[in-house]
Amino acid sequence: MKNLFLFAFLLFNFVAITQKIRVFNGELLYEIERVSPKDSIPGKMLIYAKDSLQRVVNFSSTIGKQEMIKHLRLNRSYVLITTTKGDYAIRTDLNVNKDTTESYTFKKKFGSKRIAGIKAKRLSVTLRGVENKFTFYYYPKIDAKYSGAYHKLPGLAVEYYVASENGLFKYSLKSIQYVEPPLGLFMIPENYKKVSLEEFMKEVSAQ
Repeated sequence: MKNLFLFAFLLFNFVAITQKIRVFNGELLYEIERVSPKDSIPGKMLIYAKDSLQRVVNFSSTIGKQEMIKHLRLNRSYVLITTTKGDYAIRTDLNVNKDTTESYTFKKKFGSKRIAGIKAKRLSVTLRGVENKFTFYYYPKIDAKYSGAYHKLPGLAVEYYVASENGLFKYSLKSIQYVEPPLGLFMIPENYKKVSLEEFMKEVSAQ
């Protein structure tokens, strides 16, 4: 009986420690390269995370700066947009259990490499509608939900590809910082008006 209690105690602590490791507080900086058609100017994606809160900032030569605040537990996100008619926080539903690019399959492969100072493991990934297979790398100690895509992988994607109507993009993690971002970073600024997408379209199209 003592052995049974000891086993249960050790199992409980192992699960608790594992779950704690996969929670991430800090900053992730990715470089975004459009590999097809080729774009010589790389973009950036900066992700701030505090448990279930995220702020994602994208920089590119084509669309400039885009910002989004995500509340993973509430399954909700807000896109922050500045227009000539004011500042808006556009509300959208967010389901972390449904990938933005869910049409893919993957297999774990032998091999690893260091990316942004961390040891990342290898995956072979097939994207629906794309003939070639891709080599992805992931970090198993951080949950996949903190990445911009591929939330069903066995860890955080640190080198991966995204195929869209605008081309094929490669995302590479350039730095990771374990810090405690201020809570205000995940709050919608007071001067931003919360609206649905339909309300936003109606307001900006009004004369």
